[in-house]
Amino acid sequence: MRISQWSKVDTKWYLGVRCQKCGTPILFALDHSEGTGQPARAGKLVLTCSLAECRHQADYSTAAVSRFQKQPPAAKEAKSE
Repeated sequence: MRISQWSKVDTKWYLGVRCQKCGTPILFALDHSEGTGQPARAGKLVLTCSLAECRHQADYSTAAVSRFQKQPPAAKEAKSE
């Protein structure tokens, strides 16, 4: 009997903010409420955007904290030789 592969999609919820420069979500904590309830306000929160082209660092202490789920990485296009 052959068992198919389990999905490798991350279905967990994370707390994060949007980068002030490029708008990319910056995830900083696992949301233990699994997407329910009101996110707690963060204290001092200095974060750096994980997008290689941006890397903007800022103080997000007063930013709106939202919930996000990780998106699967975009499929890379096959290179033609």
